[in-house]
Amino acid sequence: METTALMLKIVGAIIQITSIAYTITAIAKKKRKHIWIGIALFVVAFLLLNQATHMEDRLRGGY
Repeated sequence: METTALMLKIVGAIIQITSIAYTITAIAKKKRKHIWIGIALFVVAFLLLNQATHMEDRLRGGY
């Protein structure tokens, strides 16, 4: 479970960085649909990081 939490954090961080760059590029090119895709990727990354933190909290007994 610790390995799974670590992998979720790594994947979540990569997606989060990529989605920020994607959204900034979409804003610069004024592509409205792509802006929403970037925001959706950011939300997915947030959910992955949140789940990983929740898993780590359960492993440590709430600390």
